[in-house]
Amino acid sequence: MPVIPYAQWNRPIEFAYRCATPIAEISFHSHSFYEIYYFHEGQCTFLIGDRIMTLVPGDLILMHGMTLHRPNPQPHVPYIRTLIHFDPAYIYRVLPEDTVRGLLLPFGELRNYRLSLSGERRAEIERLLEELSRLYEASERGDAVQPFAYERFTLRFCELLYVIKGCCRQPVERQIHRSERERHVQNIISYLERCYHEPVTLDAIAAELHLTKTYVSNLFKDVTGTTVFQYLYNRRINQAKIQFRLDPHMPVTKVGKAVGFAHPAHFTRVFKAAVGCTPDAYRRRMLELQQAGDSASPLLSASGV
Repeated sequence: MPVIPYAQWNRPIEFAYRCATPIAEISFHSHSFYEIYYFHEGQCTFLIGDRIMTLVPGDLILMHGMTLHRPNPQPHVPYIRTLIHFDPAYIYRVLPEDTVRGLLLPFGELRNYRLSLSGERRAEIERLLEELSRLYEASERGDAVQPFAYERFTLRFCELLYVIKGCCRQPVERQIHRSERERHVQNIISYLERCYHEPVTLDAIAAELHLTKTYVSNLFKDVTGTTVFQYLYNRRINQAKIQFRLDPHMPVTKVGKAVGFAHPAHFTRVFKAAVGCTPDAYRRRMLELQQAGDSASPLLSASGV
């Protein structure tokens, strides 16, 4: 399913059930809405924020707003997942404020967390996803036999949030890396997360992690599907977008320097290639939204970014 920019959404909750569309090439991306991702089948490494995850069927990921992420499914293997994008501000219009605050707490506190489901919990989640699919498809068709299908879909979605909250009540365990390779890549990502705003070299990464430069480069590409520096540049650009949303008055050169670009021309070139417009055009757009009273959108405010 293609990523749907919020401004182009038809509905505040978008749903794709058991999506099996192959991914030929997908870049790192982020969005201000929340996302629930459920992995049904396949072989996939998922890079989200500062975490690397090797997925197994039954994994459910809660994604916080404006988090950089990228799946890396193995080619020639069915890649089946369910995706839900939703505007948290919409849930506040459906349920009482105190109730919604509690339901969305896992997204804010855990931030980009994986639940590895099994047994009755996994069966309950999968039943709910199937029922959500039936109602969503009926609403898309405008099915006269099932009036108010989207409203019923929304209520079932709220039920899903309750189930997820219940799954998160137990003490949060440290994410377990399922292979030595994954642990090494996690260490590389953690290093980049600490140092993305500074000059970064493969030599420095290799020395920090006591690995060879060639091993670092090849391993990262093999596990994540992208290079160390593609990841680094996307991390910097994502941080710049967040900064422009938070403070659109901040000069472009200052933002570029703050996220790690030594030269303004390089920042502009990389930003335009990733976002589709220059950083100055993006900053002006954020400023227009702020002046229109829609600064950073309800989603960004709700996400706490």
